[in-house]
Order: sequence, then C-alpha cells, then structure tokens
Amino acid sequence: MRRGATLVEVMLAGALAVMLTLACLEGVIVSTGIAHENSQLLAAEAYAWDTAWKWLNKSYDDLNNSNVARFYPDAGFETISSNACPMLCRELNGGADAKLYVRVRLLSGGEALVRHGALAAVKQIDVDVEWGPSTARRRLNSLGASGMSFNIPVTVYKCELDRGL
Repeated sequence: MRRGATLVEVMLAGALAVMLTLACLEGVIVSTGIAHENSQLLAAEAYAWDTAWKWLNKSYDDLNNSNVARFYPDAGFETISSNACPMLCRELNGGADAKLYVRVRLLSGGEALVRHGALAAVKQIDVDVEWGPSTARRRLNSLGASGMSFNIPVTVYKCELDRGL
C-alpha cells in the first residue's frame, strides 16, 4: 500500500486553490468598486443638501423673482473644488470636474402656498451634482446636463414669510 499523494493530485489541488483564490480576489475587486461608487453618490448627495440648506437660508428677496426657472450662476453650473468635496475631485473622476447646478423658480397661482389664510409666494430651489469621467458622467437628478441620473431629487422651498409668523 502506497502512502502520500501523487504529483497529479498535488497539481490538481494546487490548481483548485488558485482558482478559488482568484474568484475571491475578483469578488473583492468588484465590491471595492461598488463601495467607491456608493461613497461618491453619498458625497454628492451630502454636498447637494448642504448647498440647498445654504440657499434656503438666503433672504427671499436675494433669490430671482422671475417666473422662469433660472440657473445660478449664469453659466448654468459651478465647478466644485476638491477642497469643497474631496470625494468628487478630478483625480478620482478621470480628470473631469464635478459640477453643481442650482435652479430657482417662483411658484405662483395654483402652486402657491396658503399659510395662515394668506396666499404666499414660494420659491422652489433645486440642486443637482454631476460627477464622473467625461465618458460616464453621473448625476443626482435630471437637473444637470448629461449622464446617468440616480433620480434623487434635492429640492427645498423658500417662502416670503419669515419663520414663526
């Protein structure tokens, strides 16, 4: 009776071990990519809500009074600096800048708000963030110009009446 393993058995066991290791490594690579995409999405959403909060705290009169939706700034978008949102910086996005879109429009008529029995004009503030390499842009919602949209609306409403009235 022979003891031990033959060379063929050892090679087969080694090949199976290598295949299992490669499969596990591929899973780690895929999960790392998904985690990176999710972290960028969360960073973009957090930046958009921070921007919406800043615009909500502006004076009602400082916002555009036109019934036509207007983008701020006049260029239609603002480039997000790497200091403002490091997760969306150029180096992590294939060399493309992340962009911020802010749109303000006056809601009137049937869209106006009734508060304390009085009709109050309301301004809708929409915010969108666009990031990613130029060949595969992503954005939070459809406010931006191009790319895949996650359909996450970031909208706040500013009333001409002060709080607590």
